[in-house]
Amino acid sequence: MLELEREHLLQVRAPFDGYVHKLARVSSTCLVSVGGNRYSVPCELAGQTVSTRLYPARVAIVFDQAVVAEHERLADRGKTAYDWQHYVPLLQRKPGALRNGAPFADLP
Repeated sequence: MLELEREHLLQVRAPFDGYVHKLARVSSTCLVSVGGNRYSVPCELAGQTVSTRLYPARVAIVFDQAVVAEHERLADRGKTAYDWQHYVPLLQRKPGALRNGAPFADLP
């Protein structure tokens, strides 16, 4: 049956990329709120508006048509996911953040 119908099927133009899209403003602490949680982005984007893509297992943050950050999606609400590499340029201005900052709490 499939062979008979195959010639009438439409060609797939692009693979399906299913996500929930929302715009978000980057806070002064370099975080965006997505799906009830907060995710870090590079510190040079503080104050900018970014596009967020909420997938079932991950979150992608896009700025100027490029993915600037990706995080594993947090299951609980009210949590924060940090990537310490997003805050490295900030350490030049605030070296004490390495010792006291939340993004660096998990570093050895």
